[in-house]
Amino acid sequence: MRRGGWLVILSVVALAITGCADTGGDGGDGDLAVIRFTFAPDPAWDWVKDQGILEEMEQESGFRIIQLATWDEFGTFAGGHADVVSTGSYETPLLDAQGVETLTFGQFNMNKDVMITGNPEWQTAADLPAGCVVASQSVVGNTIIWASLISQFDGRELGEGSADLGVAVADYPVIPTLIESGDVCAGIVDPTQVIPAMASGEMTVMYDGKSASQLYGELVVPGHQGVNSNNFVSRKDWFETHVPEAAFFLQVWDRAMQEWAANREEIIDTYPQHFAVNSPEDAQFIKDYFTNTFDWFVESPYLTAEWIEGERGVYELVKAAGQVDDSVGFPAHAIIDPATGEVVDTIEG
Repeated sequence: MRRGGWLVILSVVALAITGCADTGGDGGDGDLAVIRFTFAPDPAWDWVKDQGILEEMEQESGFRIIQLATWDEFGTFAGGHADVVSTGSYETPLLDAQGVETLTFGQFNMNKDVMITGNPEWQTAADLPAGCVVASQSVVGNTIIWASLISQFDGRELGEGSADLGVAVADYPVIPTLIESGDVCAGIVDPTQVIPAMASGEMTVMYDGKSASQLYGELVVPGHQGVNSNNFVSRKDWFETHVPEAAFFLQVWDRAMQEWAANREEIIDTYPQHFAVNSPEDAQFIKDYFTNTFDWFVESPYLTAEWIEGERGVYELVKAAGQVDDSVGFPAHAIIDPATGEVVDTIEG
């Protein structure tokens, strides 16, 4: 991914949404303090809402979370229309590079994307022919961490316009078809969006079937569970004056993670659209995938010093791959005590 291309995209998006209506205010809930949260649609969030858990916690706390549901969380947050954004460890430095001083205070999902190909002889990016094209849903997002890992492990350059391994943008469900037709040699995909191709065995899942998160936890920081595609990030100045809101926010997500662990299969059946499930066979495949291959939901949203240091390597990978300048420091992180709701440590730079 060419860093310059990302900067243009983010700048255009931020300008485009500047004129949007602000959804702040109490939303009709009297004295409830509002937390504006931008996030893509999610099953755990829908579950705590639909089960009445969120409303009960809001009424007890005096805080209300307004979700600004969008697939463009970056643009909404960069344009100043949200207090908290859910974004990846490998993407946050790009916000800081744009002058948005961030602070990461929670976590939610590890990176789940995998690389697939139609040629079983191509097990890693090192095996791909020079000049071939890899399909991905975006030149940013998860492509950033895969480009960084491929650069580190295989010595290959993956990026838009690269003479080595180029990137073609395509929706996830279309990518297996592009591979079969020979238009691309491989693809970076969300397993939930290409269930038929993966379940049929038509595609080879490269890197022994592992996601970017799993690879990092084996080869970069052994045992680390991270390379998160969804962390909870705010502007640093907002966090400094809204610690109680941030603490409540994590309490809600802690409950959501407990609900996911206890009711995972029921949640999949209740919200099949979040997993691109179209049949009982699809549902069973993704249930088995979570059980036997990879459950990318974290156990707790609370950060620890050990986890932050393990995730620092993601920033180093992104920097080494040329995604951000050396002048951009490691994003600030805050550790909130789950028992007291107080900040016990802040790690910067």
